[in-house]
Amino acid sequence: MGSLLRSVLSIFSGKVVGIMISLVFTPLLVRLISQNQYGVYASVLAAFSIVTLLSKGGLFDASRKTVAEYAGDVSEVSSVISVSLSMSVIYGLATTFIIFLCVVLGVVPSEYSTYTIPLVIAILFGNILHIIKGSFYGLQRESVGEILQVSRRLLYTTLALLLAYLGYDVIGVFVGYALSFVLVGLMGVFLLMKHTSYHLSMDPPIRRYGKQIASFGGYQLIGGISAMMLYKSDILLVKFFQGSTQTALYQSAIVPAEMIWFVPSAIQLAFLQHTASLWSDRKTDEINQRLQTGVKYAILSLTLFGVGLFGLAESFLNVYFGPNYVGAKTTLQILIFGTFFFGTTRVVTPVLQATGWIRPTEFITVIGLLLNLALNVVLIPRYGIIGAGVGTGLSYVAIFIGNVALWKYSQFDLVPLRWTGKLVLTQVIFAILFLGIVHLVDLPPWISLALFSTLGLVLFLGINIVAGYVPMYPVQLRTD
Repeated sequence: MGSLLRSVLSIFSGKVVGIMISLVFTPLLVRLISQNQYGVYASVLAAFSIVTLLSKGGLFDASRKTVAEYAGDVSEVSSVISVSLSMSVIYGLATTFIIFLCVVLGVVPSEYSTYTIPLVIAILFGNILHIIKGSFYGLQRESVGEILQVSRRLLYTTLALLLAYLGYDVIGVFVGYALSFVLVGLMGVFLLMKHTSYHLSMDPPIRRYGKQIASFGGYQLIGGISAMMLYKSDILLVKFFQGSTQTALYQSAIVPAEMIWFVPSAIQLAFLQHTASLWSDRKTDEINQRLQTGVKYAILSLTLFGVGLFGLAESFLNVYFGPNYVGAKTTLQILIFGTFFFGTTRVVTPVLQATGWIRPTEFITVIGLLLNLALNVVLIPRYGIIGAGVGTGLSYVAIFIGNVALWKYSQFDLVPLRWTGKLVLTQVIFAILFLGIVHLVDLPPWISLALFSTLGLVLFLGINIVAGYVPMYPVQLRTD
């Protein structure tokens, strides 16, 4: 458990720093550009995120899984990294060609074509950076990958805000975005070549490893694009049906809702390569133990941040985005409910994917996406952003149910029902007490956030320490 805990803590630290950067970036950005421009930024970024994910071809997950499987052989790892980098460049160039072709043919709306060049540059160098990051993950040196990620976000935040302040508006934000990938991507290649024992080959053995990497990456891409569409397609549909201003409101609900699953996300990123290594040694009991531990900390973290944000939704939106965004309160609360289920799912899926269940898990995600699209098309025209929140939230619940059913039929043990019931009941007690206090006491937004977030943390820790879910002693890391 020592190496896994180090990996989780490294990724968790990176996630925390990333959230802190976002907490600075977003409120400054919405004050530097208009609400309509922020809506354009959100819709362009949503569409671009989908294209970016397609260009990666699932190679980030494929590279870290494959590197983990060959971690004991320097030559094999070097070959895997070289093949992955070569494939990422090929994927990036192919995507670039398709994008420019779409611009020439008029497929890309004229209002978006302005942003093509910086975003294409971000694709090319982003692919390289993600392979470097995936390689360090596979070697269980996640801290290096997180340093690269945090560096890129810091650079992006600085450049984007500076260019927006100088009057370049949304185009300046995307230029800063592209430059961050260029500079940090080159830095990542330098770190890998100069400070590790691995080398890059000019003639990588693609025939030997290409099929294995491309196959796993392809299945991951199907699930990845479906997951991305789950929380990006609704933004695009809101833009289509409701316009830029409502899109800005919906984006203000999506951003904090996605923040609360950063702990399950950290566990997810660590579980794939560690489970692949354990599975190769047939250590099923240890995988079961880690699954139960992962579920526990996912539920604890989602309860702490989810319940806190649910109760303080109006104050948070008022302080973080400004008074013009308070209208997204109900949508945010609906999304938090769905996020609790989706966040828990993120702990289970990497274990299933690393042990031969990748196609069924991706199938479930695709079904969730189709459900999400159907619900959003029906609900958004009638109920606006609240309908979008309901559609997305219900699709998250459906994905959770599907993965639990798959978990039941896998070779791994479900967490005991009695254990789960006691854990959930404890969190429900916390939620009732906290939300009751927040509802009874009316305070100004700033004071409400400061006071109730502190009170909520103390209440949460007190209840869970008494129940035995939060240890009163520090976790000891083993060095083996």
